Amino acid sequence: MADLQETLQRHAQDVVKGNTSALMGDFTPAALTKAMTLATNPIRATSFEVKDLGNNEAEITYVGDTNRTVWSKWEQNGEKWQIVDLAERT
Repeated sequence: MADLQETLQRHAQDVVKGNTSALMGDFTPAALTKAMTLATNPIRATSFEVKDLGNNEAEITYVGDTNRTVWSKWEQNGEKWQIVDLAERT
């Protein structure tokens, strides 16, 4: 099983690559609703920076023509880590 740091890196890379099918399993049902709201303005990035905030929280800044930062709270569900809450930081 991947640890949280590995999961954060993989998740951010999947966002940059636009790998939607891989991303779907990263969200709990409640968080998926919030993710779909964020997706109405798709993230266009060429790289990312992950900041571990502790307490299973992270901020991922997606770097492209503009930067977008998303805060997320993660929880271990069985053998995988999933996002239970998220919000775009301005």
